[in-house]
Amino acid sequence: MSRECKLVSIVIQAYNSSDTIEQTLHSVKEQTYPNIEFIITDDKSSDDTVSICRNWLEKNGSVFSRVKLITSDVNTGISGSNNRALKEVTGQYVFFLAADDCMAADATQEYVKYCENNADTVPIARVELFSDDVCDFSSVNKYCEECYKFAALSPKEQLRQLLIKNRIVAPAAAFYPIEILKKCGGFDEAYRLMEDYPINLKILSKGFKFGFLDKKLIYYRISNGSVTGSSMSKLKKTEARMFFRLKFWYMFRNKMGWEAVKQSRYWIKILLKKEQHQ
Repeated sequence: MSRECKLVSIVIQAYNSSDTIEQTLHSVKEQTYPNIEFIITDDKSSDDTVSICRNWLEKNGSVFSRVKLITSDVNTGISGSNNRALKEVTGQYVFFLAADDCMAADATQEYVKYCENNADTVPIARVELFSDDVCDFSSVNKYCEECYKFAALSPKEQLRQLLIKNRIVAPAAAFYPIEILKKCGGFDEAYRLMEDYPINLKILSKGFKFGFLDKKLIYYRISNGSVTGSSMSKLKKTEARMFFRLKFWYMFRNKMGWEAVKQSRYWIKILLKKEQHQ
């Protein structure tokens, strides 16, 4: 195995993922890039996820430069789980992958190549949607196309657009130069259900940018019913909290005061509606 390549840390985010994680693990094993540190961070799964990972690492761990399985006694959400992994990361790049998604075999190689040629940039690659169910991908495909267009904008316009609406395909924009994450202070654990949006706002506000890597590198699993009414309600509550704690102030600093006022009205209505149902 070549040691001339920069070390890349691939982190699998696992939580009750026993039905899908083996496919994800194999996609990491099949990477053509020769210098990978493999970290699995489990957020207190109640199924067989941890035992599946232990068995798989015993059989396949030798192909990686280093392996680590991180478990937790408490469920902290994705941000907390990611931060536990960051404490173990020793690579110059780190990629976060959900335990139900997969990587193309050349994904790591292509991400590294892009970052080496584009300093201070987080790449957004194309995704291939797939599902074990019968799904209509049209709305997700439309959203993905908007995200690819976003990646081609100037950093200033990217920040403006991101303050209006989340425009990033999370599994395709999760490959980071480690120095960028360090300068951003890691993931904000105040947002259990929304780890990507706050970190992406931080990335842009600190002068970094996103760029478009025009290749399909991630297989993004879509599941019918994956977002229930209950989880959507919690997600909205999390987003409202993030708006008043984070986005509101970013907007005023970037001369978007009127947009801040308009969004304030919307999120206040959301919060008031929730309180009526409690």
